[in-house]
Amino acid sequence: MQFANIQLTQQSKEKLVESVYLLIKNDFGGQATTMHIEKEMEDKSRRKIRYAIRLLTKEGKIKRIRGFGLKGIEYYYKII
Repeated sequence: MQFANIQLTQQSKEKLVESVYLLIKNDFGGQATTMHIEKEMEDKSRRKIRYAIRLLTKEGKIKRIRGFGLKGIEYYYKII
């Protein structure tokens, strides 16, 4: 019973990571800030979204780029 719960949690994490990747790729033209992603995925917690971004960065699917934004220096995540 406990194994099934762990497996479902792993599947939900993979689904979240995939949805964040597709959101950056399709909705923002391959480049988005954390704030943009959080606004689009209001039903998810910030912690889960940042986990997904960190995992995508670690896997090499997206890259963190420093640039100038409205509030000074902002970090963008860009599809590689």
